[in-house]
Amino acid sequence: MYEETRTHIVVDMLNDFISGSMACQNAENAMTHSINYINMHPGDKVVYVCDTHPENHCSFTGFGGQWPPHCVINTSGQEIHLSYYTRVNDPNMRPHLMRIFRKGTSPKKEEYSGFNALRSDGKPLTDILTKQVIVSGIATEYCVLETVKDLVEAEYDVQVLMEGLGYVNQKDHRAAIENMKSLGVKFV
Repeated sequence: MYEETRTHIVVDMLNDFISGSMACQNAENAMTHSINYINMHPGDKVVYVCDTHPENHCSFTGFGGQWPPHCVINTSGQEIHLSYYTRVNDPNMRPHLMRIFRKGTSPKKEEYSGFNALRSDGKPLTDILTKQVIVSGIATEYCVLETVKDLVEAEYDVQVLMEGLGYVNQKDHRAAIENMKSLGVKFV
């Protein structure tokens, strides 16, 4: 048994962001790199942060937001991509009720950062994090960036898996990377 000294936070590797209503650039490639990294680091704790919205979420265009409906509760688009269940070698590193943390569940609150995400039993993500974290996920310039900024502000030692990032817009993706680097974040 390995001692978990680092937490790998997988942000929004969900069907809607990979191949659904908000499919992002580099999403499939990012997912593959994220899974490969998980498989090569059996000592890491792995947690999954998931956008989880009600049908009337404020971020949706029909309710005054800028995004099409996505990651709606109880839809296939809101599910973690099947590859994390089938291609992650260690069952203890696959998505499971106790490793899934949800954000964006309130209809009136936009929530890009996963920092305050909650498990189904109400436990916050921050209660189970190690001091060292590595982040992969979608989208660099939104949920990944905001999660990383909150982690840095809370004085976690943060790394980001460069090849494990999907994004909406390549220019904004690059700007977000520079922003994270300016905060002292290391890229691997």
